[in-house]
Amino acid sequence: MTKRLIDLDDELLAEAQRQLGTTGVTDTVRTALAQVTAAAARARQVTWLAEGGMAGMADRDQRAEVWR
Repeated sequence: MTKRLIDLDDELLAEAQRQLGTTGVTDTVRTALAQVTAAAARARQVTWLAEGGMAGMADRDQRAEVWR
């Protein structure tokens, strides 16, 4: 873990704390980073599904390849 010194907008921090239900700066930043990372992963999954990502699962051989 790396310690960093950054400038934060106090109003933005306060709003993020209200939205996230956090109290400290560190907790708020860590929670926000975790949530944005998870949201990006979910968006990639939705895109994969929308582009037919599950189509390969219908074929038994392709499905077996995924689970190796």
